[in-house]
Amino acid sequence: MLADVIEIFAKELEEHGEKLILDSYIPADGEYVIVSLEDFTIIDRVEIKQDKKTKEIDRNNPNFDFLCYVDYVSKYLNSDKALASKNIHSNNYLTFFVKKENVHNEEKINDKIIAEYYEILKDPSAKSKYRERKTKEIIENIEKEIGQPNEIEINRIESWIKNNLYELVDKDSRDKSYLKIFFKCDLDTYKNESNRYILPNIYNSNDHNEIVNENIYGFPNNNMGLNSKKPFLENKTRKKTVPSLISQDGILKQKMFFDHLFNLASAGRYNVYASETSVIGLTNDNLPNQDFTGYFLRIRKGKKEAEIIDFDIIGLYKVAIRPFRLRNVLDLEKTEVRYRTIHKLVELKEEINKTLFYNFLTNNYFTEAKDLSINDSILKRNILLARAALFRWFYKGNSEGVWQVLDTGSLDLIKAGINNAHLLKASEQFNLRSSLKHYFEGGEDMADILVEVKNSLREKINLRDTDYFTSEEEYFFAVGQVTYYLLSLSKASKKTHALANPVFNAKSDEQIKEILKRLFIKYNHEEKMGRRFAHLYAMVSGYVPEDKKINDDLIIAGYLHSNLIYEKSIEEVADNE
Repeated sequence: MLADVIEIFAKELEEHGEKLILDSYIPADGEYVIVSLEDFTIIDRVEIKQDKKTKEIDRNNPNFDFLCYVDYVSKYLNSDKALASKNIHSNNYLTFFVKKENVHNEEKINDKIIAEYYEILKDPSAKSKYRERKTKEIIENIEKEIGQPNEIEINRIESWIKNNLYELVDKDSRDKSYLKIFFKCDLDTYKNESNRYILPNIYNSNDHNEIVNENIYGFPNNNMGLNSKKPFLENKTRKKTVPSLISQDGILKQKMFFDHLFNLASAGRYNVYASETSVIGLTNDNLPNQDFTGYFLRIRKGKKEAEIIDFDIIGLYKVAIRPFRLRNVLDLEKTEVRYRTIHKLVELKEEINKTLFYNFLTNNYFTEAKDLSINDSILKRNILLARAALFRWFYKGNSEGVWQVLDTGSLDLIKAGINNAHLLKASEQFNLRSSLKHYFEGGEDMADILVEVKNSLREKINLRDTDYFTSEEEYFFAVGQVTYYLLSLSKASKKTHALANPVFNAKSDEQIKEILKRLFIKYNHEEKMGRRFAHLYAMVSGYVPEDKKINDDLIIAGYLHSNLIYEKSIEEVADNE
């Protein structure tokens, strides 16, 4: 499947060339020094720093395009494939890359280490690995095409580096960003000198290479290692045990594909969609803006390359969803939520992230549990439980299992919000939960249920004589109303809603009645209780629901809704007027 995605990318590459990669290329943070090859004067010193939040960098410097190209072609593939010391990160004599904090650390950078780097550039056989037959053949073929290294030029540059490198960084620097030095030269020369390094090192190991019809085939290195420590990757049933062999042209395309993925990951565009015509990367905030069929890759930024951590085939991703009606079930007057009908999955994704998960979901789909910077243990637990199913829904269009995790999780989060006295937030979450429940389960809308229940209870508690409930909906809503009213009688300076938890978590009707009785005994002396409460509490005490299942939603709705006991009657409003 990966080969199919690479072929899609290859078509784009053929159309746009390296511009496809360079336009989105983000150089690493650091100072980029351009030096003249004629008189060795410094032409420019450019500070590059990526904004951690926006992932943007300043591209306005006149030398920026030059720096992007030469930096891109001049990096070593990884520390295992460094030319000499792994602390020198460049791959040709026209460049010298090092971390600033290492410049004055003699154990990591000194004249001897610098000399070893340039010695290999002058004579590749100075590196023992390059003397191996198959690697040596690749180097000899390169030299046939572009000639041998320019030893005179290399000596001049080596001398300048030894004499000037240490002056470019403060002696006490602890800066972990790069110092990158570039000697101004035409781009073709840079490309050729880069190939002296890339072509012998692009394979996992040249030991696996085979020549077929004068073409080299080898095992790629991207996202996979094959060595004595990983024998399980070998195909033991074949004479040639490596999993696959790819032509040099194919491996170069694959390298550029992973370079492109690295650019996307550097820009925070971790969700990659490959259709028949293009490969695009989107941030967690965005979803495809048109229906999609093709391949999905989830990537992350590794130390030197992009890592694919999820791969899937998407049969059909639809941007539009059947209309989702987000209703103000509890009739909240003060709320930042915009109640409306939602037609696109991206809007519903944003609403669930913001209202239900406090904006913590979007950037934590793949964060390790130990690295989640969330102090609220209940929020953290529910993100961990729900994120896989929600990710599949939002980014792949697969809603299987979504309501199961949202059903449990939303109720848990609402209870936690009440416990933490975040009643407005809990009410907004309840409105969203009720809308989601109707969307996935159907049936009667909670908003319509509450209108009927409130009107009925409002009439009953204002009667002279005690009435009775005519439905379980009235009963469970009244349980919530009574619970809130009793707790509101507390004279404590800081009232806690955590005392409502036993009611919310009760497993039987008997348990609910016992808890309400204890609350009644605790608070009935605080002030004279009115007729409305007396009627409501009497109706709750005398009602026995037929269904043994507790209706958590209606209990919570009764608790969070404006309390009917405190509501002014029509007569009271008229008297005040």
